[in-house]
Amino acid sequence: MTSTATPVQLWTRDLGSCLHGTLATVLLHDGHDPVTVLGAPWEFRRRPGAWTTEEYYFHAEPDSLAGRLALFHPFESTWHRSGGDAGGGTGDGLDELREALAAGVLPIAAVDNFHLPFRPAFHDVHAAHLLVVYRITGTDVYVSDAQPPAFQGPIPIADFLNSWGSANPADDADVFFSSSPSDRRWLHARMSGAVPETGLGWLAGVIRDNVERYRRPSPPGTQTGVDGLRGYLAELCALEPGSAAAGEALSELYVISWNIQAQAGLHAEFLRAQGLRWRIPELAEAAARVDAVAHGWTGVRMTGAHSRVWQRHRFDELRAHGAELVRRLEVALEQLDLAADAVGRQTEEEHRGHH
Repeated sequence: MTSTATPVQLWTRDLGSCLHGTLATVLLHDGHDPVTVLGAPWEFRRRPGAWTTEEYYFHAEPDSLAGRLALFHPFESTWHRSGGDAGGGTGDGLDELREALAAGVLPIAAVDNFHLPFRPAFHDVHAAHLLVVYRITGTDVYVSDAQPPAFQGPIPIADFLNSWGSANPADDADVFFSSSPSDRRWLHARMSGAVPETGLGWLAGVIRDNVERYRRPSPPGTQTGVDGLRGYLAELCALEPGSAAAGEALSELYVISWNIQAQAGLHAEFLRAQGLRWRIPELAEAAARVDAVAHGWTGVRMTGAHSRVWQRHRFDELRAHGAELVRRLEVALEQLDLAADAVGRQTEEEHRGHH
């Protein structure tokens, strides 16, 4: 039995992970622009203790993963687990993926890089990852993985099943993304309703909503916005260097901040594109400020990662990078206020022009 799907597009960004890359491939396959859908929202959210050692972790609850990453579009996702009785047929779970492909769905599979022959980690390092499945034959599974080194093509079914069903055991070579079983899970992402008209009024609403979300107080049990980020960084830097709690917290920092950073970089790209579309210079300036925030996360993430791996907990350096990150965020929000005002003025001018 052979399943086919429309050829898919590789999509990635320098600051992005497999999460944004695979969802973008699905969006492109279904005729949507990833920068508009995934780049419009921008936020900071963390729930203490709610993280997993996976490259694709993002705090989405209570929303779906795609729903939280695409706040301004009806983009939704559902996790499935295949195999055994759930998979039917051979019991390896591939029949469920074949059925999805036959229905025009591109499954996003949770895998372990250790078993993927095209990854540098092949038979070397265990790490949780996502890729897109776009075809299955009697001997091979065709996968699309935009994360460098980009690959698209067939791999033997046995290799795919080993990766898709891996226990992904703890691995000292990757303390951040091991210890998280693949469990033959796959993500079904799709638009669940009509896509909004992305005019000036919509754009002004997007910017103001993002800014307001950053400025409002954190709800109970979750750290959000500027105050949430400031509080999180302060708690982190107050930990005792060399303690087990510090090591755990630094692991969490690296994992949760990857896709927060990726979202910031993509939001900057979204603002640049909208600035060109509407010829509003304040949007280009806001894009530059948000881009500075995205790159400000690099100092925080890398200092935390190096501290964790080398067991030299440099919270003084982390505190300095964190202070700079918050400063850049506050500057970006001020510029976004100006951009929203400029978009609003142009909206009013267009409205008057139609009358």
